[in-house]
Amino acid sequence: MYCPSCEHRLVAGQDRCDLCGFHMGKLDARYGSQIMAMDQISDTTHFLRIHDRDHLLDSMDAFEVQFPQLYPAIYIAELPAETKLPEFATWLINRARVSVLDELRPSENTYLFVIDLTSRSMTITCGYFAEQFVSENDLRELLEDASPYIAAGDLREGLGKLIENLRLILRRNYRLLLKSMKPGGPLATRDPGKPLMDPTE
Repeated sequence: MYCPSCEHRLVAGQDRCDLCGFHMGKLDARYGSQIMAMDQISDTTHFLRIHDRDHLLDSMDAFEVQFPQLYPAIYIAELPAETKLPEFATWLINRARVSVLDELRPSENTYLFVIDLTSRSMTITCGYFAEQFVSENDLRELLEDASPYIAAGDLREGLGKLIENLRLILRRNYRLLLKSMKPGGPLATRDPGKPLMDPTE
């Protein structure tokens, strides 16, 4: 994970950037420190039509079949104009709890896509576990491919491409995923007989 203010690399559990001094307390003071419940798709604006939402949920379900430890989540809002989206996304992934996540997939396993309809922009933030399987270039490519659709208000197409492209990137990085598996450790899947990823699916 990177500091949302200066983009300096942070290590797991670090709550203050040792370069610029940024810390979660600043975000808690702005957005609150209470745990916030959210759904896999939290659309606070009701922008998505029902069939578009169902289409995205189907895509997310297919993603989870192939990557049972990892979890995509979407948050859509109209944020104040002065909001710095990377900072808000960092606060959200630390303070939100997705109701359907189980103990083997905490927020550290999440890829969170945050869309701000005020600025028609988006960002991606990853939990500490999930981020090891994608590079900064991967995330940049994902944003570049999806952002034009988000800017045009076509969230179904933009988010659909985002989920599919993330799936393809993770398939490409399959060897890295396999090397990360440790029998009986925190990377064990919900079903011990099921691998972290099934490359045939």
